Order: sequence, then structure tokens, then C-alpha cells
Amino acid sequence: MKTFAFITIGTLFCLSVNLPAATYSGGDGTAANPYQIANKTDLLTLAATTADYNKCFILTADIDMGGQVFTTAIIAPDTDSVRSGFQGTQFTGIFDGTGHVISNLTITASTKDYIGLFGYVGSGGQIRNLGVENANITGHSYVGGLVGYNDSYSAITDCYTTGSVSGTGNCVGGLVGYKNGGTITECYATGAVSGTNYVGGLCGLNWGCTITYCYATGSVSGTDKVGGLVGYNDSYSAITDCYTTGSVSGTGSYVGGLVGYNSYGGTLISCYATGSVSGISYVGGLVGWNNGSLISSYSSGSVSGNSNVGGLVGYNNCGSITSCFWDIQTSGLEDGVGNLNPDPIGVTGKNTAQMKEIQTYLETGWSFIHGNKTLGDWIMPDNDYP
Repeated sequence: MKTFAFITIGTLFCLSVNLPAATYSGGDGTAANPYQIANKTDLLTLAATTADYNKCFILTADIDMGGQVFTTAIIAPDTDSVRSGFQGTQFTGIFDGTGHVISNLTITASTKDYIGLFGYVGSGGQIRNLGVENANITGHSYVGGLVGYNDSYSAITDCYTTGSVSGTGNCVGGLVGYKNGGTITECYATGAVSGTNYVGGLCGLNWGCTITYCYATGSVSGTDKVGGLVGYNDSYSAITDCYTTGSVSGTGSYVGGLVGYNSYGGTLISCYATGSVSGISYVGGLVGWNNGSLISSYSSGSVSGNSNVGGLVGYNNCGSITSCFWDIQTSGLEDGVGNLNPDPIGVTGKNTAQMKEIQTYLETGWSFIHGNKTLGDWIMPDNDYP
């Protein structure tokens, strides 16, 4: 009996400390052998297993999330919507979509923050090669089609979202609601985006992040700091080789075709916006309010507002503008910068025919190439804008 009792107690002890690992379709979670996400069950297993949030994952098939309405982010949700700030477990691992798609994701959480496929991606986290298609996502603040809140030293690469994203609060973006540091590279968003403040077609609020080779094509609407790509581009944030084509509207101030508010140290290089822009004050075809640097960029959409309205920039506040253009005809405005008359050197208005001539841009140092695209170079299609 003593021997039997000893074995029983020992067995119970082993069961209590050696809990079974989460089951996926393969892999061990290392970089060399990532966990394999092959179906909806695997994805929801990841969502429920916070101990694996620092591991590596690959998507091995497309996943349809239709037929279910979620009320929080799928991965790394906020676990206490009453307390301020994020209360859950951050995702700090690597999620590689390998070119696959997660489709028909519906999240309805108009009173909750940190909403998206990923609620909060922390420092070092990476998401790449992933599409989120036909999403219908609603939250309060920090809302994105892919990530609600993306922290420093993290990267989002070669990802896209389609579908609608809306927030009843602040920091709402088609791809990311709030991006703090790190990079967003070769990404796009095509759906409609709406929110209150800090609303962008790709990213609502960009703080110290470098955004390169990205675009947004959906309509964007909000109150203040609303932009076709980024609502608020903060200090030391760089946007390079990006564009927008959707309409942008704000019921308040700081509304721009590409960026609503470009802060001190914020830089835009080789970018353009072609959609219509409307707001009340500080409204521009490219940027609503500029404190930073605009270089070799242009806008061509119609622009309207009540005060400080410009074809290129609504209000330039000690910012620098170099080799930038706006279309006088399509914008409906003779002034490139709403608060300055005459326009500063570096801001040039042209008619539509001139905007479609390569010589217009060559005269100010723009570089054009044929073939593969490299940083800072443009291509001029026949009878079209660059």
C-alpha cells in the first residue's frame, strides 16, 4: 500500500507541473520551426495561449473567420476595458502569413480599445506577408484592420487590409491604429476608415515610425487630424514613397490628402495624394498642417474648407517645403499654402497639362527611371501624373 500511495502522489505531482502544450498543426515555435497555423482552430488556439505570444508562427493556408462576431481583438486583446491602458498580454513574437489571407473577420466592440486582428503588438513583434480581407472592424480607440496598437522596435512588412475599419474614439487606421516606432514597409489598405481624432487610411497616429512604399485607397473621415494615409505624423516620423487616392473629410481641423497634421521633425519624401479633401480649417491637398519637411511631393485632388485652405498645404508653420507641386485646376485653388501669400519657394502650382509633363519635375531635381523602382525615383506614365 505504501508503494502504491507513493506512486500515485508522484504521478499527480508530475501532472500538476507538466501541463500539455498548445496544439497547432506542426512546429515547435522556434524561428527554425515555427508553429503552423493551418485553420481557424489553430488561430483561436494561438489567441487563447498567451504563453506562446513570444513564439514564431507561420500561416500555411487561408483562413475564413466568417460566421462569428468577435467582441475583442483576436490575438493580444485588452482583458480589462474598465481600467485605463492595455491590461492584456502583448504579442512580441513573429507572425508570418507566407502570402496567405485571413478573411471575413468581424469585430464589434464600439466601447473597447486595442481592436484589430492583433490588439497590441509589443516591442520586437513582427507581422509580415499577411492579408486581412473583407474585414468589418469596429472599436473605440486604437483600432486597426491588422493591429490596434503597435509598439516600438516592431515591424509590419508586406501586409494589407481590405474592408471597413471604424472607431468611436481616437487613433483609427486602416492597417494600424497607433504605431510607435519601428517600420511599416510595402503595406496597403483599401477600405473605408472612420473615427474621431487621429484617423488615417493606413495609420491613425504615427509616432517615430518609418513608413515606406505604402498606400491607401479608401475614403477616410473623422473630426480632427484626419489624413488619407496618416492622421497625425509625429516627430522623427518619416513617410517615403507613399500615396493615397481616396477622399478625405473632416468636420474639424487639420485635414490632408496624405497627412492631416505633420509635426516637428516629421518628413514626407516622394509622396502624392489624388483624392478630394474637405474640412473646416487647416485643410490641404497633401497636408493640413505642416511643421516638418515636405520634399518632392504633389497633390491633385479638389480641396475645400473655410479657413487656411491650400492646394498643397493648409497651414505651414515653420515647416520646410522643397520641390513640391499642386494642380491648380483640379484642386480649384490658386494658393498652394493657405496661410501664406505669395507661396514660399518650393511650392509650385501648375495646370493639369503641365502636371503631366516630365519637364515640370525635372526642373526641380526630381529623378525618373525606367524599369525597377528605387528609393526616391519616379516613373512618368504617358499622359498622366507621376
